[in-house]
Amino acid sequence: MREVHVLPCGYEKGDMSSLTLLKHAGTSVNIPYHIYLIEDSDFTILVDTGTSIHWRELHPKELNEAWPIQIEPDEYPDRILDSLGLSPDDIDYVINTHLHYDHCGNNAMFPKSTFLVNEDEVTHALAPGWWESLCYVRAVFDLPNLKYQKINGDFDLKPGVKIIPTPGHTEGHQSVVVKLEETGTLVLAGDAIYLRENLEGPVLPGLYVDAKRFARSMSCLQHIVDLAHGCMLLSHSHEYLSPQGWKLLGKGISTFR
Repeated sequence: MREVHVLPCGYEKGDMSSLTLLKHAGTSVNIPYHIYLIEDSDFTILVDTGTSIHWRELHPKELNEAWPIQIEPDEYPDRILDSLGLSPDDIDYVINTHLHYDHCGNNAMFPKSTFLVNEDEVTHALAPGWWESLCYVRAVFDLPNLKYQKINGDFDLKPGVKIIPTPGHTEGHQSVVVKLEETGTLVLAGDAIYLRENLEGPVLPGLYVDAKRFARSMSCLQHIVDLAHGCMLLSHSHEYLSPQGWKLLGKGISTFR
């Protein structure tokens, strides 16, 4: 049976207004990191790789000061995979929802994987505008031994695993839609939606390059979940949307089947 495992990989400290545009400024919060393992009998896929375990050395000073990070050794992606009986070499594909530091920070752990990234995202990550440059840390993703496959538009990676463009947070942000036997449709939103409040406000997340496209992407994902009576997971929230409403993830690894 295909499973999706939610892997908690530490957190960063930040201001709430980075999650909810122009709201709750001055409120300090711990922003959790989640990455996802799609495990099937025929393939394994990792969605994002979290923040680099070497962030102190690789991130610029300004980034470390803005969003200091806390990651325990047992939250390193390779160690979490080991707890599930896997190694980085067992991962066939890595889907980077985008190339911000907290979603591709440990790409170097997966030299045997094929990385799927939106073509527009690669362009902006390698030559970002000043308004987006702080979040792109070239040292964690621009590595000659990694194999990147640039994609555009909807992309059917495997039967029941589709990558869809959800721009706005970044130019080339993408989300993942997975079909599961028990859960049905499971949407891995990435940073297309941060929090429950973004949808219920509605209020845009605080970091974006295109507000109009961000709003459209949020509505698109909500529409997919509503039509399918499915679930949606958010990279930086412990809450997830289910057909019965918002629920909390359990502590440690959570699994959807």
